[in-house]
Amino acid sequence: MKKFFKKLMSSKKKRLGAAVAVLVILAAYFIISMLSVSRAEISLEKLRRSFDEDYICHEACSAARASESAQLARELADRPEARGARRLRAYFLDEKKPLDFRLSLLAIIRQAFGPDNPPAYVPALMGQRDNPEIRAEILTIFSPSSLGAVGSALDYYYDILAGNDDLAVKLAALRALSSLDNKEYLADIGRLEQIKRLVFDSRTDKRLRQSLILLLGDYYLFLPSETKGILSAFCQTETASDNISRAFAADILNRLGGESLIIPAIEAAEWDEYYND
Repeated sequence: MKKFFKKLMSSKKKRLGAAVAVLVILAAYFIISMLSVSRAEISLEKLRRSFDEDYICHEACSAARASESAQLARELADRPEARGARRLRAYFLDEKKPLDFRLSLLAIIRQAFGPDNPPAYVPALMGQRDNPEIRAEILTIFSPSSLGAVGSALDYYYDILAGNDDLAVKLAALRALSSLDNKEYLADIGRLEQIKRLVFDSRTDKRLRQSLILLLGDYYLFLPSETKGILSAFCQTETASDNISRAFAADILNRLGGESLIIPAIEAAEWDEYYND
């Protein structure tokens, strides 16, 4: 009988010891997994450090950035809920981080998810007034439908142009509009009237007006008579206050309308502002 109890107690101790061992192993695995740093997190930190203000990025650095970005995009696509992906999101939404760094993260998000399926925190930014440069880039690389647009892409872009958003966002909307493959909208007189109102509105920023005048060059190919009337009227009004807008309008009329208007002289400083502002 004593031998039986000894065997029973010994068996219980073995089972208890085995259970404790399993728990220790699981706890160790959990602690290690929590403390270990993933490859994506390492890539993210390398990328972040390369955008520090005192860091000079040359060719080798640019190549390294491309490599780390590709690694992050693969990780983000394969494991969108992983810790590295969550940290990338936190960095992207942190307005204290350098703008160039945040834009690079946005490019990674685009690479991981494509133009039509960004994570929810990306289109959410389009409803804000802050971060105009970020929102302009979002508008450039993601489709309107993925950003919550109601109606067509045309409606979305024209609504932005006619709204009160930041200049950077409006210029991005205009670039996106101009790059549409389907140019049928250029034959729409109603759309042309929208552009006309913006061109003659004294509140329109001159940089936006300059780009709108260039867009009228495309409209001229579809609605020549109506567009010529707009450009001719523009050249004769005080609205044409900056030389570049006037030069663009006169050039279109000369090339496409058979006019012989004098192209205003443009100072080097004006061109510098146009290309670099």
